[in-house]
Amino acid sequence: MQKLLIISALAVLPVLATAHHSFAPHFNRDKPVTISGIVTEYEQRNPHAYINIRAEDADGRLTDWRCESHGYTQLARNGITPEMLAEGTRVAVSGSQHRRDPNMCFFDMVYLEDGRELSVNGPRGQNNAPQEEQRDSLFGTWMLQPGGFATSGPQFMMDFVTAEGRAVIEQYNPFTDDPTYRCEPVAIRRVWGAPGTPLAISQDGDNIVIRHEWMDSQRVIHMNQDAVPAGTEASILGYARGHFEDDVLVIETTHFTHGVLNQFVTVEGEPMRGLLHSDRLRTVERLSLDQARNRMIMSMDHYDPAFFTRDFPNYTREYGPSNLDLQPFGCIPEILK
Repeated sequence: MQKLLIISALAVLPVLATAHHSFAPHFNRDKPVTISGIVTEYEQRNPHAYINIRAEDADGRLTDWRCESHGYTQLARNGITPEMLAEGTRVAVSGSQHRRDPNMCFFDMVYLEDGRELSVNGPRGQNNAPQEEQRDSLFGTWMLQPGGFATSGPQFMMDFVTAEGRAVIEQYNPFTDDPTYRCEPVAIRRVWGAPGTPLAISQDGDNIVIRHEWMDSQRVIHMNQDAVPAGTEASILGYARGHFEDDVLVIETTHFTHGVLNQFVTVEGEPMRGLLHSDRLRTVERLSLDQARNRMIMSMDHYDPAFFTRDFPNYTREYGPSNLDLQPFGCIPEILK
């Protein structure tokens, strides 16, 4: 491979907004970059991996770049392994410029000296994907289906925030305060919406357990329990009670601590905000199996009379069968920029 250079403002493939924090507030897809040079370190981290590259321009000037992408577990599943990015390897990455740090980027493509071009979202045009296992129950491993869901931008519910909710929201800084920076799983719907990582539903005695690889989140659904036990402490994922209505698993969750439903919310004329919930949040999830389409449907309703003057619109996601094994996530707190 010829000597690699730093190249800016190239036409690159669009970045898919599948990072575990929102893409747009941190990176500018209108400012594509390609960074080429020698790997000084590949940080094998979840929820985001980082590659550090020492790049040399045409005049011999050296620049150290730190570029982020999906977590290393997801990258490895998509064909980008730590061995490919070992210290001393000559490599190029392309992606989008960071909005605040001139020497950071989000990379979505990796170019190796042997000519391979690898997407962080996995091989494209692949026709040999394993055939889906037909499911006859909710139990098993599932993967969120792609849907192009926006993870930042305007939020309908910001028009219905109470005075109590507004006071808390105004104290929240999405660039420093979000619980994911501390490796906390945050709100249930954000766990359900984590892309690129599987979840598993299993029976444990009389209860049902839902495990998400993302943030090593685990929820015990206490089945057929009439009331929450006295003295139950609040937690970030709350206390869940479930029952079946025909073949639909209905889960009611209460006893939350304060949390964040959307990390980044755009409000015209105001600083970047977040959509927060109070400790009075109550959620009702309905999990059903669409056997004809071989999909699990998760439908969730939110009720929070402390922070909002109306109930939330229904939140629905679909999941396909997966043959992946859940891997330890081992989240490492983010280095904030």
